[in-house]
This record gives sequence, structure tokens and C-alpha cells, in this order.
Amino acid sequence: MSLKYSIAELKNPLRPQAPKKFYARSQVREDVDIYRLAREIAYSSSQTEGDVLSTIFSLFQKTSEHLADGDSVSLGDFGKFQYHISSNGTATKEEFSTGHIRDVKLRFRPGRMIRTSVADHTFERVLSVKARKAAKVNG
Repeated sequence: MSLKYSIAELKNPLRPQAPKKFYARSQVREDVDIYRLAREIAYSSSQTEGDVLSTIFSLFQKTSEHLADGDSVSLGDFGKFQYHISSNGTATKEEFSTGHIRDVKLRFRPGRMIRTSVADHTFERVLSVKARKAAKVNG
């Protein structure tokens, strides 16, 4: 597996006066949607594309319902979803109210399957999306 990246010159947002530096930026090879995944899964199994889509959408629905109920949802070696709450602190427990909650984020913790796929990779330098678009216009 080869992870694509380009080089971008960026300033440090914490030190705007500091000189810009060059950083690696990930570049997506292509977007793969749920319908393509369903076709690929159906092709390698005894299920139809519709069966696969129905199963995936049911998984999404049940995951959403459990998360809304405050549950964490573990998908085995794929990973685990759960909400994370950030709040402002108060001096006493009695002072605390829901108004002190600043943010709620959904966290995904990758499982072994995802961690392994990310660990076993090489890097390939490519043009940025902006540079590819410019090359098409000028080419």
C-alpha cells in the first residue's frame, strides 16, 4: 500500500511571523463511496449488492441509535465509536451545569485491522490537487 502525499509551504499558526516551512500533506487517490464498497463486497460473497447495502445501512442506523443512547459501539477489529465531552471546570460539583459543556465529539478508535493497514505502507510523492488542476488547465 502506498500513501500519497504532496509538499505544501505553510506558516506556523502559533507563530505567524516565523518563516514558512514545508510539510507533507496527504493526497487522496480517489473517493470510494458506499455503493462501490457494496458492489465489491457482493462480488466476493454470496450476497447481492442490495443485501450488502441493506446490511450496511442497518449497521449505520443501529450504531447511531446506540451512540444517541450514550453507548459506545465496538466493531471488533475494525474499531470503536464513542462520544467525548469537553467542558469548562467549576470550583464545586454543585456549580456545574450542562451550560459548562463546551463540545461533544464523536471519537473513533481504530482497531487492529485499521491500525495494521496504516502501519504496513510506503510513501509516494504526488502533485497536490491544486497543482494537478493547474496542469490540466495549462496542458
